[in-house]
Amino acid sequence: MKKAVTKADNYSYMLIGLTFLLFCSAVVDEIMPETGQHIVLASMVIALMSGVWSIRSNHFVFTSGIGFVSGVIIVIIMGLILDVTQLDVIHMLLMLCFFCMTLCYAGKQVLLSGNITINSIIGSICIFLLLGLIWSLLYLLLIEFSPESFSGISINSWINNFPEMVYFSFITLTTLGYGDVLPTNSISRFLAYMEAITGLFYMAIVVSSLVGAQLNNESNNNGNMK
Repeated sequence: MKKAVTKADNYSYMLIGLTFLLFCSAVVDEIMPETGQHIVLASMVIALMSGVWSIRSNHFVFTSGIGFVSGVIIVIIMGLILDVTQLDVIHMLLMLCFFCMTLCYAGKQVLLSGNITINSIIGSICIFLLLGLIWSLLYLLLIEFSPESFSGISINSWINNFPEMVYFSFITLTTLGYGDVLPTNSISRFLAYMEAITGLFYMAIVVSSLVGAQLNNESNNNGNMK
């Protein structure tokens, strides 16, 4: 019998799924860039829905194997239709809205629950990955309107540039900044330094929140023992 995704382990599955899909995005970029990226993005959407949204409903269809595959196919078809009909910006905006909503739900479950568990710690890593993906889409939207916003990348369709901007987003979020891809105008630079600031403050806020919640739990446990 299939084990259901629960609040005790949903982020473990989500972290494994996101990490694997980010790896797949890098691999398919070398093999079949456009088609492969559509599959990766669709799988990422369904993985997030299974990991975060599924616990809001006990009957969430994408938590099953068949439902997952069906969901990926549906999202791929929708994405291809949007791209073929020259609605790339709408496609990216829909993805951005979905990632932002997922981030809000995950943040409430992880940072505001008041309980420190292995799952909540893993969930904080998933939120960090979501932040990187959100900024990736912001960069891609900017490129759509201003193709010269970044140096070091070729001018391609947004789906082909997705791995490049994921790479740039995460090295910016972690403040590594290798310098092979550079923002070249005011807006792209603004997004880059805001992402770096977000990454730094996220680490500080998450660590302090987790430590504070743990101390509060220990205090409550000690109070109950007296």
